[in-house]
Amino acid sequence: MLLGKRVRELRAARKWSQEEFAHVSGLHRTYIGQIERGEKNISFENLSKISGVLGVTLSELLAGLDDVGVRDRKSKAGVGSDDQETADRTRQMFEVQKMVRRLRIQRAAMDRTVLALEDLAESGCRNSSVNRRKGRRVRPAKK
Repeated sequence: MLLGKRVRELRAARKWSQEEFAHVSGLHRTYIGQIERGEKNISFENLSKISGVLGVTLSELLAGLDDVGVRDRKSKAGVGSDDQETADRTRQMFEVQKMVRRLRIQRAAMDRTVLALEDLAESGCRNSSVNRRKGRRVRPAKK
């Protein structure tokens, strides 16, 4: 529980949502939530990832967890201006990456629409030429 609170404090100090923190750390958002609530045991590898992303050493992350004075750590875990700039740049990159993903999805949908319209136009031209060859009169479509 104390480790989860510590991770939440450090994440919140950088003004990251769980989703942003999960993206930066390479872990799943729900897993981050479970760690912060003390519901999951965390592996050393993931603990190391988290400390690296939060910009603290493992010893700093774990310091004082067996003490009762959890509230005293907030002042020690304060984010310096360099750390804040790094956090802001990381947050901006996350937003850019989300926008790129959305644009790729939109572009793929637009490409599919263009192909469907081209196929429709091509099949419409074929039907018109077939009807003309058979001597049928082609009527304009009703609106």
